[in-house]
Amino acid sequence: MNEVSHLRSEIGDLTNILALITKRGPDFEIDDDTQATKAPRFETSKADPEIEDENVGEAEFEAPIALGDVEAHTIKRNALDRLAEVLARFKTAKGSKMRRKHELDAKHVASVIMVEESEGKSVTFLCSKNEGLDVVDMEFLRKLESLLQSIATTGTGGGQPEQVDQVFDVIFDHLKSRIKYYSTILRNIFKDASQAVEHVRLTSQNVQEQLQQAIFRDWIDPNGLCFRFQLDRAGEEAVSDRAAECLSNQDEETLVHEVFDEIRHLFGDCTETPQVPMKNLLKQVYRIVRHPRQRPTLKSLLRQLLKSEKRFNMAWNSLLYLTRTFHAAVNLVDFVTRLNFVSIKFQQVSSPQTRRPMKPDKRTPTEVLASLGYSLPTEEWRGFFKDTKRVQEFSRLSRLRNTVHAEVQLILHVDNLIHNREDFTSKIYPYIGCSKKCCFFCDLFRIQHGTFQARGTHQTLFPLWAAPHRIPKQSIQVLRRFLESLRDILRVFLTMLRPPRRKDLIQQSSAALSTAQAVQRETPVYSTRPQTLSRMMLGPAGVNATEYRVEFMPSPETHGYAYLFGGSKKPHGRLVPIEEAETAKVNHERKIYALEKIDEMPATKPLNPKVCHRCRSPARYRCSACWTQYCSSTCQKRDWASHVFVCRVSKRPNDVDFLRLTIRTVMRNMKSGDTERIHNAMIYLLADDHICRTFGFNYCEDRLGILNLACLYSTILSNVRPVVVGLQQQLESGNLGDFMEKFCQIERKVARITNKDECACVTWFLNRYSSNPFLVPNRDATAYEIWYTAVAHTIESFGLENRFDNGLKLDQWQADIFDLYVALQPTIWHVPDIYSSSWIKFGFCYCRSFQQRSQLAWKYLELLSSNAMFDDIVSAYKTSSLEDLMRTHGIDIPELIMEGINPRRPPPSEYSVYRLMIGVEHALSGRWCPCFEFREGRRCHAYFETHLDSESDANFGFHLTSSWERWQLLNFYKYLFRLPDFDPRRMAEAKEDSDRGSLEAYLNALVPDVRMKLSDRYRTSLLFPRLGDRLGVRVDGQTTPQTHISCICKEHEVSGPPGYRWQRIPGKSEQ
Repeated sequence: MNEVSHLRSEIGDLTNILALITKRGPDFEIDDDTQATKAPRFETSKADPEIEDENVGEAEFEAPIALGDVEAHTIKRNALDRLAEVLARFKTAKGSKMRRKHELDAKHVASVIMVEESEGKSVTFLCSKNEGLDVVDMEFLRKLESLLQSIATTGTGGGQPEQVDQVFDVIFDHLKSRIKYYSTILRNIFKDASQAVEHVRLTSQNVQEQLQQAIFRDWIDPNGLCFRFQLDRAGEEAVSDRAAECLSNQDEETLVHEVFDEIRHLFGDCTETPQVPMKNLLKQVYRIVRHPRQRPTLKSLLRQLLKSEKRFNMAWNSLLYLTRTFHAAVNLVDFVTRLNFVSIKFQQVSSPQTRRPMKPDKRTPTEVLASLGYSLPTEEWRGFFKDTKRVQEFSRLSRLRNTVHAEVQLILHVDNLIHNREDFTSKIYPYIGCSKKCCFFCDLFRIQHGTFQARGTHQTLFPLWAAPHRIPKQSIQVLRRFLESLRDILRVFLTMLRPPRRKDLIQQSSAALSTAQAVQRETPVYSTRPQTLSRMMLGPAGVNATEYRVEFMPSPETHGYAYLFGGSKKPHGRLVPIEEAETAKVNHERKIYALEKIDEMPATKPLNPKVCHRCRSPARYRCSACWTQYCSSTCQKRDWASHVFVCRVSKRPNDVDFLRLTIRTVMRNMKSGDTERIHNAMIYLLADDHICRTFGFNYCEDRLGILNLACLYSTILSNVRPVVVGLQQQLESGNLGDFMEKFCQIERKVARITNKDECACVTWFLNRYSSNPFLVPNRDATAYEIWYTAVAHTIESFGLENRFDNGLKLDQWQADIFDLYVALQPTIWHVPDIYSSSWIKFGFCYCRSFQQRSQLAWKYLELLSSNAMFDDIVSAYKTSSLEDLMRTHGIDIPELIMEGINPRRPPPSEYSVYRLMIGVEHALSGRWCPCFEFREGRRCHAYFETHLDSESDANFGFHLTSSWERWQLLNFYKYLFRLPDFDPRRMAEAKEDSDRGSLEAYLNALVPDVRMKLSDRYRTSLLFPRLGDRLGVRVDGQTTPQTHISCICKEHEVSGPPGYRWQRIPGKSEQ
């Protein structure tokens, strides 16, 4: 037996066993990126099994609100789905025998794939059907191809309505059997409604309504004229017909009533449905269904006529399915006309020949499980598989003919085309149009293939599902993955204590199962990690339950219950209410840390309050304002600097109190003489926007002015008494600027009398105040003057005045250079850090200290001072050749190069490490940035992830971590990145090494026993941290490790106060 035959045989055994266990697929979360764009599912009331519980959403008829590529994708997918529905053609026959047969396999199911060629101007539809396309289907495709080709090339038929009518005629003729099916249902419903008798209840209101009452009142005036007035009946109000119908357009006012009368005539009076009136009716119903105000009116009229909510739901669903035949014509014409295709072709994909087994398989389910290598864990499972009826049903299925479903036919056919033509991959549109949702096995096969999206799955397990006898060699790997997935699902089932309960089948979109009684609801999507299936497939390692750790997992078959694992008493899983499982887990963790159980915590006891608030000694004094206890007056005075902010003293703390604390910290760093501490003092001061606007720091034009003003406030606070009350009064009266001027004049006189040098801050303030009044407070300013000055100097240094006057708009490359030089102006000297996008764009990430960042910043300023033009710098930045440009202009940078500092963006292998550093720092910074913003459609990030890209998630141990493990890793990496011996380049080399243990070895060199220090036997899994995983890419069925993704999501600014985070100022930078 060759490999394909062996795979087919094993897959057949697994599908039969799984279909025997349950008719509906498990509700596990499967990691499927291609499922992100499923067609929406809409809730409706339950319908009668007579129409097979079909469900179609009214919203799918409405015009989608989309633009650009999204609109094009929507049109393509709608066209593929509608074409597949038209090709399905038939409805499954009625009767209990046919119904039982329909549960075993899907009939009349079609699928379509689209191939675009010639730069999107030519399209070929590959069509398949479960039982294969017959002569009628091929004749229909020939007519449709001819008509669509004519519309695409010459626009035959004039306007678009005529074109839609032509396509609709072809579709209507092809779907006569389906139209007859739904018409019969509607006639039966109307017949039942006409024979139904409403039983009037004997209530006081009904009796009063049946009594004869005066309806009109006549009045004759003195001239003999008679007037008749209509009386309002008791308990009723006159209601406007127009308000009840929600109609205001006179042209459309009668449409609903005309359609309603036509429906009642066609399905209530006629024994057979004429073709022309039916076509006209479907066009009109289509208009009404798309109208959000006319649709409720028609529904209310039908609901009133049919006298039953059940009959109304059946009739409305049938009417919508009839209308979808016209909707299909609209979608196909939109596809041709709006996407500008010039060539339309349809191609048949031949259905593989299937046959009955030559020798029926007489094995029992237990014997099949044994051949697959599975044993039955519990007595309940053994009884389940040995049940007589199940054994007989299993034996009967082995004698029936299997079917290769249309989706599988198309996927394998496309694999064969791609193998023969290498350029075919980019031409395949990655979506399978289906006449109804995929079955569980087809959807799982599609996921394992990893190329196509689909409209969803109804999760039904068909036991007669089969793979074809002949499979291309390039598709064998897909078959292996599919087989492994089936094995994993079976293993998950067998790990349960008992077989799952029987579930209602989920209804399908076009041809639902007649036994279905449940309505498929919209699955909620949350921003969480999809770990359920992955953890369950890992078995004990996935659950991580040991004698030291208790875990629970919600039961998929029993709502409100969970399996509790772990602990020293009962380590095996047991089914308990989920509230009890949560309490057991919490109590186990509290016991580990020597705490009482959650329901045994002692009552709180009052503590002795008479201890000193500062030193905790016995208290003998207390604050007169708030009665805070102190041991002595000395202790109270020492604590006053912080106690004032919580004390109940009148009007304290005030702005001057906060200023004094800020100035104390700033002056301590300024007097140190260290450039880094002075830089940090500037950031600390500018971070308090309220202090800066209240005391005039936002009015300073440069960095020196801010430091001089801080020095002046320090001098005032140390020499004026009473300082806080006095300065606060001057501030509130608006005279603080004049007060500071008088103080500086006194300081100047004292310096002259004592023959001492005048403080530089006094000289600066008097010169500044004499030229322009110093506004204190200055709360109305839109931006800080320090940034206006930096922008003006940057424009002047580059000579961009005329270009801005002529309306220059900076592109992204120019804006990056401009923003860098604004921040590096000596007047502000804001050296880029990890919270700035310039940190990684211009090589500051290579710097290990503030001194190195300052040196690199001065090299950029030297380049500005040379004769290098703005466009030259931008061009060098684009090509990553700033280093060469600096050398050309005589700027010496060998020392920086020797230290590993380059004025460019890091290469991809190192970029991933710096991207991790940014992600960790931004996540733990406590400040908002775009990392916290959820954005759809990013391929570099998982759906649930905002901070870490896919490469960082996989390569640095975050994959499949719990919340606590993730928090541990984030804090560990933050600690690691601040170690003096940490080298991003060496970490990148360790990550790129073919030895998967190199990264962990490097981390151990910096932090010995890193795995032991990160692990916690009560909280972490056995595999944590997974430092050996690597992100790979799958090409032609082969996985290539060490893949780097292109992700620049981390190149953004972290939000901060306007004092030290510049946002481009209108009128200064781009005017």
